[in-house]
Amino acid sequence: DSSLLLVSMVRVLVYSIVCFLLSGCLSSGVGDIRPQDPYEKFNRKSFQFSESVDKKLLAPVAHGYSRILPDPLETGFNNLFANINSVPSSVNGLLQGQIEVGAREFARLMINSTFGVAGFFDVASRWGLKQQHEDIGQTLAVWGLKDSPYVYIPVLGPSTVRDIPVRLVGMSVPRLLIGEDFPGYATALRVVGQRAAMSEVIEQRDANAIDPYTFTRDAYTQLRAFEIFNGDPPVEDFFDEFEDE
Repeated sequence: DSSLLLVSMVRVLVYSIVCFLLSGCLSSGVGDIRPQDPYEKFNRKSFQFSESVDKKLLAPVAHGYSRILPDPLETGFNNLFANINSVPSSVNGLLQGQIEVGAREFARLMINSTFGVAGFFDVASRWGLKQQHEDIGQTLAVWGLKDSPYVYIPVLGPSTVRDIPVRLVGMSVPRLLIGEDFPGYATALRVVGQRAAMSEVIEQRDANAIDPYTFTRDAYTQLRAFEIFNGDPPVEDFFDEFEDE
């Protein structure tokens, strides 16, 4: 419906800001990885447009959300969506041949769906079953499609050509799994909650990054390498076209 479409269109920088949170711990392991950015002219325009939408629409709503909603409720709603995402994460773990990861994600789903009240409480993490995000982009990379040009999708954020299905389908997973009974306002709540959680990080980026576009691109590239290789990316193989530079 129109409200769901609007929400999807204002999902600005949510995924990329996760990269910012992790970029400090990633730099030592994958700092030499350089992104392929043949569409930089388009990507920069897309980034600027997305930033404008974020500042005019999503950021003010997220600020009000943080002031009104108690922290335990924010955490609970985030846990709910993380629990739903355990389904594709488990499947992709198995598709990558990571039987242990697939089984652990499925176990998290079962535990949090029952003892965690449909996922509102992350009981599995308390029991030592930490979440490990796996998606179709990572699966394609494991299957051989490691190199892929960077692209900044208008409003949806940073991606690569390989990861486009992740960006386009990611927000639809709850509706696909639960069906038409899944309300559109729940997706809106998810988007606003994610943006609210990243407000401080976005402010720090804008205050300190010389070129926010480059910072976003490099952080995303590093994070994806980190995820694909489970924290230990072989840099010389991942971007071997740069070996001779």
